Amino acid sequence: MHTAKIGGPLAALPGPSGEPVSCNVFGDVAFEYAGDPNAIQPHLSNAILQATGNVLAAKLRANQVAIPTLSASLPHFVPEIVAACGAQGFGVQITQLQLQIVVPQAAPPPQPMVMPPTPMQSAAASLGQAAADHLDPRNYEYEAKINVGGFKIKASTDGGLDTQGLKNQVKDKAKSTVIWWAAGCLIVGLVFLGLAGLGGYIYWEAQKGMSASSGTGPAKAATWDGKGEFSCGGNDNVKLEGITASLSSGTAVKASGNCKLALVNCNITAPNGIDASANASVAVKGGSVTSTGLAAKAGAAARITFSGTKVTGKTQASGTAKITGI
Repeated sequence: MHTAKIGGPLAALPGPSGEPVSCNVFGDVAFEYAGDPNAIQPHLSNAILQATGNVLAAKLRANQVAIPTLSASLPHFVPEIVAACGAQGFGVQITQLQLQIVVPQAAPPPQPMVMPPTPMQSAAASLGQAAADHLDPRNYEYEAKINVGGFKIKASTDGGLDTQGLKNQVKDKAKSTVIWWAAGCLIVGLVFLGLAGLGGYIYWEAQKGMSASSGTGPAKAATWDGKGEFSCGGNDNVKLEGITASLSSGTAVKASGNCKLALVNCNITAPNGIDASANASVAVKGGSVTSTGLAAKAGAAARITFSGTKVTGKTQASGTAKITGI
């Protein structure tokens, strides 16, 4: 098992208005390689960076993710990046990949400018104040209106304090308070129900997206003529049932990436039966696998599970892979 650091800029990603956005990615990768790991590391790093840029660009164009949420969403795209980097093409088996992305922050909006008063406005204010200072109130009748705690209190030198008006305001205030409390409770209740519904919808969508990305949903029926090799990869989740396959050369079934494959009551005859790699999982129920070479081969973190299946031939498991049920 070998490990390496990954880091570097991605090709420009499409922004919200089509403008290019430059991002940097860094992380760690664990892999298996039969040759010199120092010689293959630059090729592996370039392949992962290119695959990361391609996957993120496709997600942005399809509106499946946005620039501000790339950091939180990137871990969910790792299986697709591993499948897209083509590491197996140059003999590398990726067992673990951790990536982080640095997205540039948008500049804050400009603050509005507050203009000072003009000389004419200052002069007009001074004249108005001077005119108010020279008023003589001795020949006038006085009337006061005071707002205290929401109550408008009226009083005058002629009629005194308006007690009746104050009583009416108290009654109206009590009625309006009850109404406002009832309306407030109703609004809060509606907001709470709306937030609860939104939270439930977001959770459901997230679970559905996670199931789609990890292949945990129901398996889809696949077709196979049984005359040539059948292969699956990426995040495929497929099922073959009642197939009789007979091959004179090569391997009958190959599963790679994060593929989940179910073989139900299938009878397979080939030099090599089932080959699972990366994080693939193959569940074989019933039927038979007859091979002159390896009936089952599993590498990296792959799993092959037999249940009630007649297996003829050798088996081989490497790394953390497992073959069970034989």
